[in-house]
Parts: sequence; C-alpha cells; structure tokens
Amino acid sequence: MIVVLLPFGHFLLGVVSLLWRRGARLILSLAIAVDAILIGLLWARLNSGADLSIVLGGWERDLGIELAFDRVSLAFSLLGVLLLLAATSYLWKERLRPYFYVLLHFLFASVFALVLARDLFNIYVIIELLTLVSFLLVGYERKARQIWASLNYLILAALGMAMYLFGVGIIYYHTGTLNLTLLTECLASLHHPMWLVAASTLLVVGVSIKAGIFVFSLWLPAAHSSASPAVSALLSGLVIKMGVVALLRLSTFLDISLVLIVMGGLTGIIGAVYAMFTYELKRMLAFSTLSQVGYILIGVGIGTPLAIAGTLAYALAHGLFKGLLFLASGEVVRATGSAFIPQQIVQKGRIPRPTRIALFIGTLAIVGLPPLAGFTAKGLLSSSTDSIWLQLLLVLMTLGTVITFSKITGLIAPRRGPGGERSKAFSYAVLSVPIIAFLPLLPRVVSCGQGFSSLDPLKALESVGIIAMGYIIHLA
Repeated sequence: MIVVLLPFGHFLLGVVSLLWRRGARLILSLAIAVDAILIGLLWARLNSGADLSIVLGGWERDLGIELAFDRVSLAFSLLGVLLLLAATSYLWKERLRPYFYVLLHFLFASVFALVLARDLFNIYVIIELLTLVSFLLVGYERKARQIWASLNYLILAALGMAMYLFGVGIIYYHTGTLNLTLLTECLASLHHPMWLVAASTLLVVGVSIKAGIFVFSLWLPAAHSSASPAVSALLSGLVIKMGVVALLRLSTFLDISLVLIVMGGLTGIIGAVYAMFTYELKRMLAFSTLSQVGYILIGVGIGTPLAIAGTLAYALAHGLFKGLLFLASGEVVRATGSAFIPQQIVQKGRIPRPTRIALFIGTLAIVGLPPLAGFTAKGLLSSSTDSIWLQLLLVLMTLGTVITFSKITGLIAPRRGPGGERSKAFSYAVLSVPIIAFLPLLPRVVSCGQGFSSLDPLKALESVGIIAMGYIIHLA
C-alpha cells in the first residue's frame, strides 16, 4: 500500500493545490515531508528483504498494473525528494503562479510512478505525462526563447514516444504480455527473431530521444538552458534520467548492451566537446549533462551487478551536483547581469558568497575530486569493467569535464561579496551535504558488494592526476 501512496499522493495533492491556491506552497512543503517518511519506510522494508510489489486491483500480473520498489526506485526517489526540497527552498521568496506548484506535484507523481512501473505500456503513459509537464515548466515564464525550446522539446519527445508505442505493439502482438518480469521469462529462449530486433530498435530509439542521447539530443541544451534555474535543476538532475530508467528496465529483457555502450560513449564524448567550447554558463551545464548521461549509459550497457550499482551511484551523484550547479548558475546570472562566463568573471564581486561556495563544491564534485560524490561514483563505475578501452573512454570523458569546468575557476576564486538570501543558501546546503558525505552514505542506498573496496588511494591519486592534467590543458 505504501508503494501506491508515493505517486498517487502527489497527484492528489496537485489537485488540492489547484483548488486551494493560497495554500499551494504549504501543501508542497507537506508533500516533501510525506515523501521523506514514505521513502524512509520503504527503504527500511527493502533492507529487511520484504516484497515491495503490488498489482493494482488484485488482477493477475499479466493483466494488471504492477508497481514495485527496488534499489533503482530507492536511488531515484531519494534524489527526487532532495532536489524537490532544494528547488522549493530556492524559490521560497519568489512570487509564483499557483499552477507552478500543481505542475511540480504532477512532475514528481510521474517520476515516482515511472521508477515503480513494471510494464511497458504504463512506462509509455507516464513518460508522456512527464513530457507534457516538463514542457509546461520549461515555458512557465512565457519568454520567447523558453516557448521555442519547450515546443522543440515537446515535438521531439512526442516523436520518440510514437516510435516507442509502435515497439510496444510489436512486443504485445508476439508475446501477449507487457509485464517486464513475464517478458524476461518469455523472451529468454528466443534467438533474436526479426520482429524482436525491430521492436528493440523502436523502443530504444524512442526512449533515447527522451533521455537526450546522441544523436537524439538536439532539444536538450536549449530546453535546459532556457528554463528557470530551479526547473533546469530538476530537468537535468532528475527528469533526464527517467529515460535512462526506462532503458535500464528494457535491458532486463532485451539484448542491447553493446548498443548502450556505443551510444553512451558517443554521447559522453560529443557532450564533452560541445561543453568545452561553450561559454554561456547554463548552456555549458546543459551540454555537460549530455556527457554525464554517457557515463550512466555505459554502466547500463555493461550490465553486471557492480556496473548497475555504479550506474545508480553516478546517476545519484550527478543529480546532486548538477542540480547544485544549475541553482547556483541562476544566481550568478542574476547577480552579474550576464549569461556568459567571461563577463561573469569580470563582475564576480557581485556574486553572493553562498553561491560561490556552491559553485566550488559542485565543480570539485563533477570533476571527480576525492572523496566527493563524483569521485566515489566514477570509481565504482570504473571498477565494474576490465576493458582497457572502456577505462580509457571514461578517462577521456572525465578529462573533457575537467577542461570544461576549468573555465569557471575565476568565478569561485576567494573574494568578498554579498551574503545572499538564506533560503537560497539552505537550498545549496541540501545538495552540498550529501555530495560531501556521499562515500559513507552510498552503501546504504545501492548494493555495492565487494567492488566498493576498490575505491582505494591509487584511484584517488589517478583522479587527482586527471584533474591536474585537464587544468594544465585548459591553461595551455
């Protein structure tokens, strides 16, 4: 029953917010507290080995809607509630139209429903709802650039989901079920018939457009850089990874490992190259998200238990530090009056101290400085493969990230500045604390197994060496 409350609670509170507009902010605060309690209860039951699956309406699994809570659900639910708390605090003094809070409720209802869903059709329905809500959030301020970016996002996502739906139809026609568990059993004995290859292609391409994976990522930089800072933090930190969650579910019954590794590598390298040559701060962060999605896809493609643990760790870490960086970037743009890094560096004395500290922590985490979240997650993911080529690919992607974020070191240099708003400082702290404490907290969220012990001093030295090399290349 608790599993059902997580998504449906937000749908209900969204409707209440629509009816009681003056209390919308209070209702959202209540929702965050309820989310934390529900996730805590589910977390405890998951650790005790309890079965956390339910088929709504008491139907059989092949006919009903199955929801289940596992380690994937836990990781993204925790990330979601932290980002929602940070975004709410960041926006606390903003005068927002009531329907903005309604959209936030529907966004998180969709996210929670997606990480719990266990059948292909309901994944489709939820992603469609998530796309519509994201479209409205990107265009919330009704600026011309935002409206164009949100329309571009909506059209491409709709195209992707149409392809996905065709793939679902093919699967159902040949198997008679859309349940993920039953599909795994049904397809285990088949040897790549043409219909399965066609269905796999449609499903993967459809979801890849939603996940912003190369070559289907043209919409992402415009959408993420045009939205307001809090919305950008939610999109880049959480929503973009819902496509990865769908691919992770597909990989349980489809043989798509090599495809995901290749797409992950291309996405990572192309995203890093674009980010290196972009000097608009928020757009640079958006291109960097493409690169980081590449890391996550490679982990899904490797597919071993340790790789999946590394994938979840990096998805969680990226959500934290990219959310922090997007929130801080919004304040940088506001304080300096410019969207471009060189002009921002000239006006850096106007940037509030908490914002500079947030940029400092987020930058160190994303480049992988020990022992912050980025280092821990990258180390776990790197330990999941013995392939020298994949190891080299991960190093190159990290090097690109270091070169990219070396550009903003001028923004975080120590200097006097205004104190900033307490609500924004709190929002930074919500994300900064788990970034700093990531190493001891991670084993309680994902099953790291023996691979966690491989995060040794040699890996720390390797990470510091890559950071130093990237900074030297930037200076050259």
